[in-house]
Amino acid sequence: MNHPIAIPVSRRDLLKNSVAVISAAACSRAARGVAGAEPGVLPRSIHPYPNKVVWGEGTFRISRRVTLAVGQDFDPGVVELMSDTWRRFTLGEAELTVVRDASLKNGEFALAGARPPQREPKAAYALSAAASGIAASSLDAVGSRHAWFTLLQLLEADDAPDSGLTFAVQHAEIQDWPALKFRGLHLCVFRETPALMIEKAIRLAAFLKFTHVVIEFWGMLKLESMKELSWPDALPKSDAARLVEIARGMGLEVIPMFNLWGHASACRIKHGRHVVLDQNPRLAPLFEPDGWTWCLTNPRTQDLLRHVCDELIDFAGPGQYFHMGCDEAYSHATCDRCRRADRVQLFVDHVNELASYVAKRGRRAIMWGDALLERAKWPSGFSANGTPALPTHLAIDRISRRIVIADWHYDVKGDVPTLAHFREQGFETIACPWNSGENIRAMAKAAAASGSAGLLMTTWHHLAQSIPLLHFTAACVWSENGSALGLRQAEGSLARAATATLLRKLAPADGHFDRAGWNPFELPAEVD
Repeated sequence: MNHPIAIPVSRRDLLKNSVAVISAAACSRAARGVAGAEPGVLPRSIHPYPNKVVWGEGTFRISRRVTLAVGQDFDPGVVELMSDTWRRFTLGEAELTVVRDASLKNGEFALAGARPPQREPKAAYALSAAASGIAASSLDAVGSRHAWFTLLQLLEADDAPDSGLTFAVQHAEIQDWPALKFRGLHLCVFRETPALMIEKAIRLAAFLKFTHVVIEFWGMLKLESMKELSWPDALPKSDAARLVEIARGMGLEVIPMFNLWGHASACRIKHGRHVVLDQNPRLAPLFEPDGWTWCLTNPRTQDLLRHVCDELIDFAGPGQYFHMGCDEAYSHATCDRCRRADRVQLFVDHVNELASYVAKRGRRAIMWGDALLERAKWPSGFSANGTPALPTHLAIDRISRRIVIADWHYDVKGDVPTLAHFREQGFETIACPWNSGENIRAMAKAAAASGSAGLLMTTWHHLAQSIPLLHFTAACVWSENGSALGLRQAEGSLARAATATLLRKLAPADGHFDRAGWNPFELPAEVD
């Protein structure tokens, strides 16, 4: 059996009589109750804020050499992640040695010989920092990662005159769990999107306890299925694979995505490009006449789309989902051959057969929900694209219930009845907001109220504006009942400052202006 080396600690007792118990139910009075804090002063910055915290008055000081003990069956990938992030957050000032300890159960870790805390039945992890050391117990490898990410945020640096940079952790007892099971981030790789910004978004999302990342390459991943599906300067798979490795290494499941119906140009319609037809106009029969939508009656199209699914599934690695897009297919069934078909049934057969195809690869299909909502029946601002001219909403009774509906609405700030509507129809749902705090909050509340699987934050071409919103999104999907304390720490300037602080550790700029922050500029130029 291995034993951690002794670490000098504070002599103050853990959890004296003056403590603050902070939970979602008590968040309105949390600032007043924090030991040693003035009224209105926020407690330690943790993102997302734990659902239950008891703060003590003492601190546990980290020594220059720290031994981390983990259970014999502790996940090796989590151990690697712990070592890497510890080095980043302590700036190399506290050397970490990891040992296996047979006395620890799977999902438990301890520093300085501390005993792992008892995990409450509801908790995904429990974390304790006391005079005896720091320890955690978790439900699984996911919980272990999340406990570690919380611990790293508790590290507070101090510049002692006689010993240089040191670190301490305030005494605390934490029991924590997520409000929503699925907590995803949708990232788009456009030609102008720096790979570093995608990496920063991935690292930050994982650290903020997201569970999934959808990566959509807009003509920017070289595919063997057909060379015209990507621009000549697209990323080779060997380069793009690094993003997948980072995501998986930090605990995110990678969801591959390809638009299998609308958005077939793999470009924004605003500027008129088409990744395939601007390179090879002879491939026009693969699409409807305007190029915006795939031609569903062309067997060559169907064969190509299946090859793309296979290729992207292999590229992303093991996982549960495949996002097949299927939104804004305004020119569906407009060629002469498609016009002669039952346009609604053509759509039904297409999505059901593709969903069945990816299911054979062990993936569950996700599709956007706008085509299944009749525009006339939903208020203004809802993304409903079923119309008398294109009545795809009539397909709702024929669509496979194995498909997860990604219900996207970007202007909704109040009730979101469409989530409940899809649930009543027998679909599993995911709420999908964009880059407005009010929209994110509304969608998260509706997801919880309707029993949805969770939330997928979209970023599109606003990645720079979205990165600081990850804190707010994390607070909305993690904190039970939308903890007011967690939201207060995750909005406005506080969120931007916290984002910058975490990114300096997760993806250091190394002194380079263009690697710092989340924009390549300090004073923005005019953008469309």
